[in-house]
Amino acid sequence: MNANSIISVKNPDLSLYVKHYFILDFSYLPDEETEFKVPPTGFPVLLFHFGEEGNFYRHKHFTNQSLFIGQCSRHILLYPSRGMKLLGVNFKPYGLFNLLGISPRNFLNSGVESSHLWGAGRVERVIKILNNEGVERGVVEIESLLLEYRNGKVKTQAYFDGLVDQLEVLNGLVDLSDLVEKAVSIRTLQRYFREVIGISPKLFSQVLRHKHIMELLYKNPEMSWSDLQLNGFYYDFAHFSKDFIQFSGLTPKRYLPMKNYFAAALLGQNG
Repeated sequence: MNANSIISVKNPDLSLYVKHYFILDFSYLPDEETEFKVPPTGFPVLLFHFGEEGNFYRHKHFTNQSLFIGQCSRHILLYPSRGMKLLGVNFKPYGLFNLLGISPRNFLNSGVESSHLWGAGRVERVIKILNNEGVERGVVEIESLLLEYRNGKVKTQAYFDGLVDQLEVLNGLVDLSDLVEKAVSIRTLQRYFREVIGISPKLFSQVLRHKHIMELLYKNPEMSWSDLQLNGFYYDFAHFSKDFIQFSGLTPKRYLPMKNYFAAALLGQNG
């Protein structure tokens, strides 16, 4: 298995909700526990853990089986251990709500056990398949599970979903008012983002911009912070640094030693 693999959606009925699946294999890690700082990506994720067990979240209420991660408005700390493997479902920003009727705002910067929705037995079945029959068969089982629990009562909002797609393409580097039709009220727009995306339209755009900056940093190791600041993202370094601290909790300079394989893998698959 590759350390970082992307798997396309198999069932076309899920393509409106799911970006793709990803596999991360932590067999390369040293024996001691490793701490990874991971940036927000702008979309909710469903994780299944298989291979060796470990305390991935260091959270007394989370098991090491399967978790929905909601919208994140800041970097989070994760603790993979050697031999652990992840299969992740990267939803579109509106995909979790449109498919299952679950609002990411309910677990902002946190998660919820998927067993609360499906029951522990169904989750254990997925993990058993991943361990014994392989990833491809596991993806088929996960897709079957997602479609089985599709919430047919959710009324999707194609116009607003399209705005979110445009924001993603533009990496949040646009004034949202330039994209919105004049007939749409700000209150309606804000209500959609709060319920479906999980955060405000302003914060969502900031998350996309920050993620884009992190992608540039990881893809171009020689790039300096001043290059990023002067590339049309910020008026000056002070504004850039303030925004960076808001998301990461660290100054740009102090963040550099925190760069890690896990964050690079997540950022590298978001295109």
